[in-house]
Amino acid sequence: MNISSRCDYAVRAVIDLARHAPMGTPQTATEIAERQGIPEKYLVHILLQLKRAGVVQSVRGAQGGYMLGRGPGAISVLDVVTAVDGPILEPIPGLDSPTEEVRLVWRKVARRLTETLGEITIQSILDEAAKADMYFI
Repeated sequence: MNISSRCDYAVRAVIDLARHAPMGTPQTATEIAERQGIPEKYLVHILLQLKRAGVVQSVRGAQGGYMLGRGPGAISVLDVVTAVDGPILEPIPGLDSPTEEVRLVWRKVARRLTETLGEITIQSILDEAAKADMYFI
C-alpha cells in the first residue's frame, strides 16, 4: 500500500503550520512550500482541500496566508488524509470477488487504518519530534 504524495504533502504542510502556530502569523503557501520542499502550485490545491475540510483557514490581505483551523491536538492524521484523499480504502477492494472472505479482510484493514490514523494527532507528532530532538548528558 502506498501513501499518495498529495497525502504526504498535506500532512507535512499541517505539521509546518502547527509548528508556526505559536507565532500567530499566517504562513504563505510559498513559505510552507520552501520549508517543506513541496511544489508550491501543488501545495495551493492541497491547502484549498484542507480549508474546505476545516483543517486550515485562510487569512486574506497583505499579511495573509494559512493557519490551522483548530488546535493541533484537535486535528488527527485521519482528518488530513480524508480531506485530500477521501475515505480510507473506499470503495473496498474485492467487491468483485465471489468470496466474502476477501471483502472482510479489506474491511478489517480499513477499520484498523481509520482507527490508527484517528488516534494520531498533529500535536502528538510535534511532541514525539520534540522528544527525539532532546539529548541527555
